[in-house]
Amino acid sequence: MPQVLVKRRFKAMGGPCEVSLWLDPGRPVASEALFARLQAEVGRLEAKYSRFQATSLLSRLNRGELNNQALDAETCGLLNYIDQCFDLSGQLFDPTVGILRQVWDYGRAQLPDPVALGRLLPSIGWLKLGWNGHHLQMVPGMALDFGGLVKEFAVDRLVVMLKQEGVSGLVNLAGDIGTSGLQPNDRPWQVAVRHPRQSETALATLDLAVGGLAGSGDYERFITVEGKRYSHLLRPDTGFPPVDGLAAITVLADSCLMAGSVATIAMLAGQTLAGQAVQAWLDEMNLPYLAVDQTLNVFGSIKVKV
Repeated sequence: MPQVLVKRRFKAMGGPCEVSLWLDPGRPVASEALFARLQAEVGRLEAKYSRFQATSLLSRLNRGELNNQALDAETCGLLNYIDQCFDLSGQLFDPTVGILRQVWDYGRAQLPDPVALGRLLPSIGWLKLGWNGHHLQMVPGMALDFGGLVKEFAVDRLVVMLKQEGVSGLVNLAGDIGTSGLQPNDRPWQVAVRHPRQSETALATLDLAVGGLAGSGDYERFITVEGKRYSHLLRPDTGFPPVDGLAAITVLADSCLMAGSVATIAMLAGQTLAGQAVQAWLDEMNLPYLAVDQTLNVFGSIKVKV
């Protein structure tokens, strides 16, 4: 009996999620159990690392309750990965910038008060935290925000679970995507990339085999002041987003986490990163990507079909 494509939708991590699996129609109970385990794993990670839940491990870290305590392997892996991205990005990828939400209000077209912003900048800086690979020493007034990586990490966790079950599927957690295998007859999955200025329009359609896909852009949350667009992607050095860099980027990688990190770093960079043009930096990363600059010029190494 041929497999059938079964989809389940749910809400988690701040957005709509969908899991699409090729399954045996003769095992409906096992299929529903698999969907339940996948959704439960997303819920576990959200409860563990949400900044909105007072009982989450992240909230306990930020309150200093776990200072100098050995952290679990999963959390150590994430913190070590952050440390690597911090170095890779020239210190732009920084999980301590979340406190800037106190002064950035994307509900009104007004820039932050410079005095209030200036008071927060000294409380930003990954290197100010005492991370040694196993223990974290939080500093009063500072806070971590895992919003830039937990959703991508959750995608990768679900992909691992599907591979363990021998199931080919596509995981889409609010736009961050991963696949565990090709569709029947070795067909790739088709993924649309949205246009950064026309929300209902697809910029391109990508063929995705196995791996992760993630994007970032200045269209997700932004304000426009005096003709300039200010996104939610804030730099730790200035407290402001770049206004002269990319409008959007989509990256393919072996993991969704890696794709998302590279996309975020490229957006934060503006026009240059590590002393070179951001396009040159992306080319050196040797990952397929599709980028759009502020003039809506499209470039990158991904071959697309519109």
